[in-house]
Amino acid sequence: MHQRDARAVEKALRAKTVVAIMIKAHARGPEDVINTVKTIHEFGYVPEVTYRIDQGIIREAMTDINAMRDHYTDDPLLVGIGSVTTHDEMAQAIDMGFDMVVSPDNAFEGYGKKIDFAKVAREANVFSAPGAMTPAEFRYFLEGEDGITPDAIKIFPASVYGPEGLGRMLDPYDRDTHQGIIVIPTGGVNADNGPLYQRHIGARGFDTALAMSDPLSLVIHEGKIGDLDTVRRSLEQFRQAFKPYTIG
Repeated sequence: MHQRDARAVEKALRAKTVVAIMIKAHARGPEDVINTVKTIHEFGYVPEVTYRIDQGIIREAMTDINAMRDHYTDDPLLVGIGSVTTHDEMAQAIDMGFDMVVSPDNAFEGYGKKIDFAKVAREANVFSAPGAMTPAEFRYFLEGEDGITPDAIKIFPASVYGPEGLGRMLDPYDRDTHQGIIVIPTGGVNADNGPLYQRHIGARGFDTALAMSDPLSLVIHEGKIGDLDTVRRSLEQFRQAFKPYTIG
């Protein structure tokens, strides 16, 4: 059984800053998932598959991915899963060996109730990133209940705010106690606006991990699902286009 380490995921997100997301259009079978996950990792990003891909395909792919993890000693092969929306999907994700679980919302009981999502993930030592959109939802995860908070907070869909608008939404929470908490904007994030999200989120004292399918855009544009050469060219195209924000 793969031994998860939520802190290893946190370290990878802070260092790599980009989560490359696989959606349904990126995978017709397990080999597509396996090859794409390995290549995303090779390019220095964190791979995330989503439950929009058939669960049978995901499970078969993860069996092989888990078997090859021992080969990645210097840079652990960490894999996230997104679009987690139910208790059953969370349980399946943990069972399949995912290191990070990501949701578009609170996933289980709704805001204002106990933070089951973060609690279940913590008990399994899985990195958790539930989603928020409004200030109230964001504060709900930021403050937590009974000392339980998620490892990061996803903002979805980030395109509703845009980089500057998201920064303004974060303004009231620019406090010393919140410094360095990871905020993950996703939904409409790409190589062009990613640095702006980094700039405006960072200016409020938070750290940023950008989650997007843009690194795999050529796969869909050229209609070459599972073609390893296309996956590599797409990731290289993204790497050339993306210029991370740096202070100064």
